[in-house]
Amino acid sequence: MKIRIKASVDCVSSAPVILDPNTADPRLVLSDDLTKRFNSYPCVLGSEGFNSGTHCWDVEVKESGLWSLGVTTASNQRKGGVFFNTDVWCVSYRWTAGFRVKQKLDRVRVNLDYDGGTVSFSDPVTNTHLHTFTTTFTHTLFPFFRCGFSGSLRILPVNSQ
Repeated sequence: MKIRIKASVDCVSSAPVILDPNTADPRLVLSDDLTKRFNSYPCVLGSEGFNSGTHCWDVEVKESGLWSLGVTTASNQRKGGVFFNTDVWCVSYRWTAGFRVKQKLDRVRVNLDYDGGTVSFSDPVTNTHLHTFTTTFTHTLFPFFRCGFSGSLRILPVNSQ
């Protein structure tokens, strides 16, 4: 069974996160318009890391019954079942990693303030805060996405309809 994570075809040039196919679990199907693999979790990393500044992206999650998304360090272990043990700041629906969201959502907004040491998650549809992690970031952070076997995620520009 394949998992599909894709970016909207009509907004790839303005998409805030481009996926790195070299990190994708072999069970993931990445859209053709996107330009150290996971082997225990259906995850993929963004291709660009952040080590300063503020960054924001929306993820459409309504087509997935299971998902996790957030940021992690480049050095975090992707082999075996230890990825979620350290250096992961995420929200999850129907998975136990990070902060667990109990309600079904259409979209999740990720706000990373590297210098301020926060990564916040909100529902941009209802303008509801979900969770904020506060820490001191010392390594480059990469967006990551995890999707259930029968679902799909879409990375969208902020304020996309």
